[in-house]
Amino acid sequence: MLLSLLSLTGVFAMAQRASIIDTLLHQIEVLQIKTDDFYYAGSFPTYRQYGESLKLKEDNAVFFAGLIAFTIKEALPYLTPEQQIAGDTIIHRTIRSYSHNRNKDGLPTFNFWRTNPPLVFPNSWFLNLFDNTKNLPDDLDDTSIFWLSMDPSDSLTNLIKKLMDSHANGETAWIENTYKRYRKLRAYSTWFGVKMPIDFDFCVLCNVLYFVHAYGLPLDVHDSASVELLRRMIVEKEYLKHPAYISPHYGRTPLLIYHAARLLGQFSIPALDTLKSTLLKNAEIAYKHSNNWLDSVLLSTAIMRLGGSPEPLPDLNNGIGLHKTTFFVASFADIFPGFWKKMLLKNPLIKYYFSCPAFRYALYLENLVVRKKWSVASVTYGIRSGL
Repeated sequence: MLLSLLSLTGVFAMAQRASIIDTLLHQIEVLQIKTDDFYYAGSFPTYRQYGESLKLKEDNAVFFAGLIAFTIKEALPYLTPEQQIAGDTIIHRTIRSYSHNRNKDGLPTFNFWRTNPPLVFPNSWFLNLFDNTKNLPDDLDDTSIFWLSMDPSDSLTNLIKKLMDSHANGETAWIENTYKRYRKLRAYSTWFGVKMPIDFDFCVLCNVLYFVHAYGLPLDVHDSASVELLRRMIVEKEYLKHPAYISPHYGRTPLLIYHAARLLGQFSIPALDTLKSTLLKNAEIAYKHSNNWLDSVLLSTAIMRLGGSPEPLPDLNNGIGLHKTTFFVASFADIFPGFWKKMLLKNPLIKYYFSCPAFRYALYLENLVVRKKWSVASVTYGIRSGL
């Protein structure tokens, strides 16, 4: 009798979530750009905030478009047939926007901004003067995320993996802007090319390893070194004590936990699996102390991915629009050697914060899908879900 009651409760909860997911997909579709202008068709309005300034500038980077498409693609198997059609439509439109950021020489790598002709910090007249001389190299983060939202061939993913390997730490240079104890680890760098120094970023490494495991690519010294680097950063609690130093492009503990949980919730990596309970404990602590919508959603999702029970979600409407807490940060601190990097990390004069309203809907959708999976599993095994 109790199991039947719990099953009915679970079915009712899932029906409610289905209607919310319909709304979320609709809102994402409404925000998606339909024709090329300042924003590229298939992308989403994105905003950039400089340091502590309250002024927002529109930015046409398609990074968040890739994240939205990747998030929806991962959710598709758990959506209704009608929702899958809506999600596929969004994804296919999004993929068309990537062409603006593709490597200018035709390689299967991607840039944060437009590559042909180059563009950096759109809507910034001063920084645009450096479009052709100081444009960023392609990066492993955008490349991993974009290809995870598509269906590349085996030959293509193997080529991408070789390119990632060729720019890892120790291949052409050694990293200088991390702790000395990490400098000989041959982990993946954030950047392709030589325009930027070798750079480690906790969240970028999680995304690259997700790409490698998602496509079943052969593991090598750079994969094992990247896993070992993440393991040490977790064991030594650097993701709690110095998140901005080990992840200059994301910079906050909730984001680091979220990325680790997304990786470990999908793939078994023996050297990291043993740390899931530690990550879960700290995710639960961070959730209790969260004071903003974004962190509450991210940590709620992370807790479930790490094996914990669902925590309440904040009201969806509290997260609409722009929020002072952002998902991604462009920090120039990472180009400096270790001592100066640490000194400059908190300097707002060298930071740009990015946000995307449509991505908030995608994160909420992701949480509901993970919650649905947890609820189904709990009902199947007769465990009270608490939903």
